[in-house]
Amino acid sequence: MQSQNILVTTDFSTVSFAALTYAAKMQVNQITLLSIVQSGDVPPDLLKQMPNPNAVQEYRADVLKQTKAKLDSIAAQYFTGKQVQTDVIVCNEDVASEICKYANSYPIDIIVMTGQGRGALGNLFVGSTVQKVLRMTKHPVLVIPKEE
Repeated sequence: MQSQNILVTTDFSTVSFAALTYAAKMQVNQITLLSIVQSGDVPPDLLKQMPNPNAVQEYRADVLKQTKAKLDSIAAQYFTGKQVQTDVIVCNEDVASEICKYANSYPIDIIVMTGQGRGALGNLFVGSTVQKVLRMTKHPVLVIPKEE
């Protein structure tokens, strides 16, 4: 089966670049690079004490702009001559759930992610976004091992 539309997730860690490197070699029609920014709510009482309550929204907007620029730069670096879409999502909840929701909302054939490779004991305590995506999604997931 040759995939036509792939979703590659990245958190900009050095580990996540293994998935980008692998995806760049795949023969596909469309590549979507996705980064998810987790956002916490600022307590209302704290907002009232801030001299500029809009500073939080301005900071979030700036983070999104910088993240999108970084994704665009990676697309140009890794995927020369290929059709690439970049997208940034803000989530307050589980990153794995957001990845699955995104994949269900667009014509994605396969999700490409890098596995941290912590081992069973590490995942028991830390949990793994990759494992959660594998359990939750209906899409095939290609897990690329981290580069040693």
